[in-house]
Amino acid sequence: MIIIVAVLVALATVPLPVVAAENLVTGEPEISISSPDATFEASSSQTLSLSVTNDGEIRKGGQPEYEQEVQTARNMRIEVLEDRIDAPIDIKTGSQTVSRLASGGTASLQYQLEIGDAKPGTYRIPVEVSYEHTRAITYGPYRDTERTESEDDDIQYITITIEDKPQFSIVDTDTNAIHAGDNGEFAFSLKNTGTREATDTRVTLSTQTSGVYFGTGASPSQTTSVFLSSLAPNETRRLSTEMGASTDVSAGTYPIVVTAEYENDNGITETSDQLQTGITIQSERKFTLQNLSTTDFRVDEPEAQIQGELVNEGDSTVHNAVVQMNQKQGITITNGESAVGDLGPGDAVPISFTVDIPPSVEPSTQSFSYTVEYENADGDVLTTSTPIRKSLQIEPERDRFKVVGVNTSVASGGSGTLTVSLRYTGSEPVKNANAKLFTSDPLSASDDGAYLGRVEPNETVSATFQVSATDDALNKSYSSSIEVRYDEQDGDTRFTGSLSVGVPVKESSGGIPFLPVGLLAGGIILAGGFVVYKRR
Repeated sequence: MIIIVAVLVALATVPLPVVAAENLVTGEPEISISSPDATFEASSSQTLSLSVTNDGEIRKGGQPEYEQEVQTARNMRIEVLEDRIDAPIDIKTGSQTVSRLASGGTASLQYQLEIGDAKPGTYRIPVEVSYEHTRAITYGPYRDTERTESEDDDIQYITITIEDKPQFSIVDTDTNAIHAGDNGEFAFSLKNTGTREATDTRVTLSTQTSGVYFGTGASPSQTTSVFLSSLAPNETRRLSTEMGASTDVSAGTYPIVVTAEYENDNGITETSDQLQTGITIQSERKFTLQNLSTTDFRVDEPEAQIQGELVNEGDSTVHNAVVQMNQKQGITITNGESAVGDLGPGDAVPISFTVDIPPSVEPSTQSFSYTVEYENADGDVLTTSTPIRKSLQIEPERDRFKVVGVNTSVASGGSGTLTVSLRYTGSEPVKNANAKLFTSDPLSASDDGAYLGRVEPNETVSATFQVSATDDALNKSYSSSIEVRYDEQDGDTRFTGSLSVGVPVKESSGGIPFLPVGLLAGGIILAGGFVVYKRR
């Protein structure tokens, strides 16, 4: 018995190990919602910016990494509750998520709103926030770490303000389409959708597109403005200005930015948000020339003519169109303008020009250019930037009269008539035509002129002359020439070149040659003497 007690006493004096206590960390996220700028305009599309902030709280501390974990929100879901808003406000953005937000962190989110005709004032916007987090962590050196998870769901409110002031929107636009290289009207309707009247309002329009401008090509500008003395709430005003585009602008629609500056109730100038509309630039107006033909288009022709048709290849009507033939070196344009009037899409209208082709021009194919001038719907006079080019063949020189027949009764040592048939090959009648004959030995002309009068195209006329041939003229054709002088329809006098004529000379018909009387008597005496002499 004594031994047992001693053993127990001995054991009692030996120190035993201490069992370690459990460690516990508890805490939670503290989520708050705010909006840095919650002032909006009625009847507009707006962006609501939300800041989601986590100011986590530690209820029982421990290791730092566990403290951070219990304060972190995970799988956050933030949704603006449209059905709980007591205002004509539509939320166009659905719920958004944030995968992880530690204590001290902030997430920025944006929601698109469409605000209807809301009255000025303040409105509460409910925002639902739900997330997961670790509520508690238990750990120790001789045990596994344990975590207690939790889910929280909370609805918070932010306050927005609908301002009591003018605001603007573009509620209607015209077609607003112009051609490159053209000008036209740009128009739109501006409405005051706010709750206050706008006074002394300057509406400014601007474009950043190179080659698209306000005004005309002579004085282009990247901005312009229109003044409105007043624009009441719900009032709409149609505004217009002149716009244009240079020829190098590609077809397409280009943005136009609109802003409005106005005075508020305190006389301070305020500027509206930017509004945007657009203008459509169509391809440059296009014209073509078709069915080109020429008349008397040859060297040494003062009235060479060109005929054809101008076609409007565009999709809109042009007014008072005029086709101009551009200057050509070496050729004089005597009628280089052809007025065609109004020309609808696809229309073709006859045109014609007259040029003077001098003798110095070589027969060849040459290019001629034409420019079209026209008026647009606003009455602006415009000109195509690229000439229309067409090639035409210049023919060799040709006289308008040609010799088609010769008839004569002249014989050597005698005289007679020479009748030359001339055919007129021109396209227009001529008048006061006269033919003149030019001869050389052994021929001569006692009457070298013949009046032909008025001659019609393709008509053959006869010119009659009186000619003589010397005794020594042979039985053959001798070269002569005829020149015709005539008046054209416009009164100009022209001459042909030298028209070659072969004049045939016949042999003499025989008989006693013509001798002087004295010589004939002497011959008879000599003959008589000879007879007497022989008789002796």
